[in-house]
Amino acid sequence: MFMGGAGDSSRRVGAFLILMFILPLIPSVQAQGGGVLIDAASFGVEDYASTESEDLTISIELHELTGASANVSLTLRVETMEGVVVSNQSQVLPELTPLEQRNISATFVGLPYGYSRVSAEVSGDVGTNTSSHLTSITRTVQRLRPLAITLGGIGSVVAEAVDENGLETTNLSMHDGDHLSVEFPIINEGDINWSGGVVLTIENAGQTEASTLQNITVQASSSYVVQVQPSLRLSEGDLLWWVNLTGELGEETGTHALNGSWSVGPPPLPLLFGQLTSNADATQAGETLEVNLEVWNNGTVPFNGRFVCFENGVEVLNSTESTLFAGGSENWSFQRSAKPMLIECDSLGNRLDPASNFPNNLTVEMPSAVFEPAGSTTPSLNGGPWHQGDTVSANMLLRNTGSLDGRIRLVLSTGSTQSAGAWLELKQGAAGEITANLQLLTSGQQNIAWTLESDNGLISGAQTGETTLAIEAQQSVGVSIFGVNTTEEQGVEFTVNLDLDKGKERNVRLQVGYEAGGSTVFLQENDLLLQQGLHQYTYTFGAIDGNRIVAQVTPLDWLIGPGRLDASVSMPDERTQFWIEMDLTTNPLRPVAGDAVDLGLTLRQSGPYQTMTGELWVLDAQRTSLAQLQSPIWNGASSVELTAQITWPQGSNVELEVLWLIDGSTTSAQYTYISGEVQTESNDEWPLAAIAWGLMAGVGLSLVLRLQARRGVGQPSKEKKPTSEPKTAEVNSDEKREIACPQCDRRLRVPVSYSGTVGCPDCGHKFAVEPEPALSEVEEDENEDVVLSEPDEPTPEKIEVGCPACSQTLRIPSSYEGSVRCPSCTHVFKSHEGLRQSG
Repeated sequence: MFMGGAGDSSRRVGAFLILMFILPLIPSVQAQGGGVLIDAASFGVEDYASTESEDLTISIELHELTGASANVSLTLRVETMEGVVVSNQSQVLPELTPLEQRNISATFVGLPYGYSRVSAEVSGDVGTNTSSHLTSITRTVQRLRPLAITLGGIGSVVAEAVDENGLETTNLSMHDGDHLSVEFPIINEGDINWSGGVVLTIENAGQTEASTLQNITVQASSSYVVQVQPSLRLSEGDLLWWVNLTGELGEETGTHALNGSWSVGPPPLPLLFGQLTSNADATQAGETLEVNLEVWNNGTVPFNGRFVCFENGVEVLNSTESTLFAGGSENWSFQRSAKPMLIECDSLGNRLDPASNFPNNLTVEMPSAVFEPAGSTTPSLNGGPWHQGDTVSANMLLRNTGSLDGRIRLVLSTGSTQSAGAWLELKQGAAGEITANLQLLTSGQQNIAWTLESDNGLISGAQTGETTLAIEAQQSVGVSIFGVNTTEEQGVEFTVNLDLDKGKERNVRLQVGYEAGGSTVFLQENDLLLQQGLHQYTYTFGAIDGNRIVAQVTPLDWLIGPGRLDASVSMPDERTQFWIEMDLTTNPLRPVAGDAVDLGLTLRQSGPYQTMTGELWVLDAQRTSLAQLQSPIWNGASSVELTAQITWPQGSNVELEVLWLIDGSTTSAQYTYISGEVQTESNDEWPLAAIAWGLMAGVGLSLVLRLQARRGVGQPSKEKKPTSEPKTAEVNSDEKREIACPQCDRRLRVPVSYSGTVGCPDCGHKFAVEPEPALSEVEEDENEDVVLSEPDEPTPEKIEVGCPACSQTLRIPSSYEGSVRCPSCTHVFKSHEGLRQSG
């Protein structure tokens, strides 16, 4: 019992302790009396309200109705119409005082698109629900989908053929000449109405048209079909189109533009049916084959044109232009040499309906010869490389493998030129070679076409072909004679040059002889094979009674190019003449002193052409050497050109002289050029020392040239040196005086104290001047001036020449044959152009 009584007592103590621990945890709401509810009228969301945002903010009023303090929590929940919770958030509010009315701003987050339920609930010290106050409130709201406007797929854009009045045609597709109606949908996938426009652009056969529609309205979650009828008349070919929406298109992605293409078919076309027939069943190879072509027009429109037929590529029928009306027919007949062949006929003119059976073919079969290549399948071309005028040769080996004998030939052509080879008769099983030749009449790239022809046999394999040949320009042969010489032992000796242009070797016939009494006598004739380049042949004729040596070349079996085919030179008793021609202008045209100048010279010879060369000097008016050159090699020519490079001397008019020492004689030419600088008077002293040295150098050079020209014949006389120098009074070296040229009256200005030779820049005459006598303290000396001139040179006779431009009279040496410049009008003319009078 103790034990038992002691156990009951322990249990009672434990129960009491547990009760004391739990009592503080039991809510004392009833004891405090607080009660909070939501004022239903203050709930800021109407049932089935709509919003565009995913977050919904409202205001709620909480009322404490029992007169006691209360602590509550507010829970905001969003769930779908199916009861799926989208968001659930709770907030513990600060304690409400007795009878407090608190306004709270609450936000529902994460509203999905479409309809959903939102609810607000208070928990904690809450009261009892009434008609105006509740512990929780639930509303249905709609979140609107944003503007989402789009076009349908590319297949939703539909085109239909209409006539000019916009009425449908009976065509299932668009054809040339039709008009167009286009339909396509605009789809609004959002919950917001859309208003905007659309632009349809079409392009066909180079024509473009844009159709614009405005103020199109598409309700939310609906579509609208747009119909557009452009005014463009369609043409056959591709039709390109573009559709673009305009206006406010929203931020949602969608198809706002489309493009594509349609095919526009041809207009109504003739529908032709042709039939080829022949009498091949009753004809043998080599006989006449009758062929007939009959054509029907089964279309709805007439055919305007003609018909052509070909036998193995060769035209055999070409009808006249005619009209074949719808439902009508027409036929044509022609004859051919019977053999196996393929005849093809086609129409030329209007387009045909694709259902027509043109081109139309007929295959003719019968026993005949059959020609097949017995080696290469194309002809071999021989004779290259080819030049204009050459002949290309072609050959081909064939075999007759047919059941009958036959014949065949080869035809070559280029452009409008055609050449057919000879017929080759081949018995059954025999082989042979066909050949043809064609002359090439133009240079450059040439297309050579070849054709195999047979009038009684079938050709197996390729019957035609083409190849391209590079045809070079015609080759010419240059003929010249040089080195003509006469000796007592050998008589007349000379060398003939034959120069063949670059290319192939050529056969020529060279004839050489002489002219006498107006007739030509050929003493030797040789057939030569020339390689390209220069060939020299030396001949010795002995003593002949002729005036000129003659050489003549004739091409053998080839067409020679342009140029002389003969040459002739005088017999050696005629001395070769040499002369110089100076260019009338320099490079640069108007040089100034110190410029580097190119002076063009032409060296010429006449008579028996020589090969000798000589030296040339270019001198100025003071006989100063400006350049020294070696005359070039003649190479059998009668003239050569060269350029002398000189430094331009001082002066507004510069006289230049060219001396040429050749064949033991001296030839000269003079010309006066106008400088680029203006002649002005200067107060500077004349460079007397330089002038004196230049004169001395010129005189020395002239002496050397004359000595060489005479080849040692005669001894030049020595000049007497002055024994004393004249005394002159002191004068101003800057003072100038005027003197007149004794030949042309040109006025020249020289220093008062100058003594020496002066050259006139206009006529080229050189004369001596002496200083003016001093007023005092001057003792004249008989040996005062040393006249610088070329020794042993006779003074040439002077003649007067009238300028053709202004009639000014000039005096020039009678032997001068060069150019003259008029000092009055500066006109340049040849000396022989003016009227000459003895001076």
